[in-house]
Amino acid sequence: MTVRTFKDIQLYARFAARKLGFSGYQIHQICLTQQKLIYIPIPKNACSTIKQTLYKIEFGRPYNSDWAKSKAYRNIHYYYKKRPDAFTSVSKIDAATDYTRFTIVRDPLERLISCYRNRVVDLKDLELNPDGLKNMNLPAEPDLNTFVLHLGNYRKANKSIEHHSRPQAEFLGHTLHHVDYVYPIEEMGNLEKMLRAYSRDFKMPKLKSGGTEIEMSHLSEKALAAANRFYKKDYQLLKQYYSPTKTVL
Repeated sequence: MTVRTFKDIQLYARFAARKLGFSGYQIHQICLTQQKLIYIPIPKNACSTIKQTLYKIEFGRPYNSDWAKSKAYRNIHYYYKKRPDAFTSVSKIDAATDYTRFTIVRDPLERLISCYRNRVVDLKDLELNPDGLKNMNLPAEPDLNTFVLHLGNYRKANKSIEHHSRPQAEFLGHTLHHVDYVYPIEEMGNLEKMLRAYSRDFKMPKLKSGGTEIEMSHLSEKALAAANRFYKKDYQLLKQYYSPTKTVL
């Protein structure tokens, strides 16, 4: 029998409140109180790299995965989700004017392709849900166009796909008013310069690279149109940084 601690109960309550859409738990934040930094992570936007960086800034040492497992943190993502201040509201972040608040954004289409390349092709997340996909008459190893054209059902069938393809607007609370700095992923050098003010002797880890090569040119016109529709709110929110791709090269 598993014994639930008070902290466990609090954690599940916060997760439930977020899933139910309570505004006070809408945003996942990483808050460094001593450094007065708030980061809003978005999966597939250098999320692992920045979490590793912030951990080192906060504690002066790299994140230790062996220590984490001994504390029931599966990885650095779970560590930050289990912190007491992990979930908050847009209004609370907006009111934290004595903090430097930042996030990293990415072209929505490029982010979706990254999700497919990493989670579907390389890590084979969909193979964990063969029965659900079979009921929907969908392959567990779809090509890019099949994946994009049936994205809604793939998101329903698999939590990992839902999380990694979720529109950026949802992670940001559908506004950018509560962040001081928005860094496009192509401008990570500017973020590194900003973070050096908090730790002069660190170098940001390299972004993940490698894996299966899949590019925008592999999309059909029909799949491109479907992706643009799905990420319409992202393109509206991030119009200062990205615009929809109109045609496949």
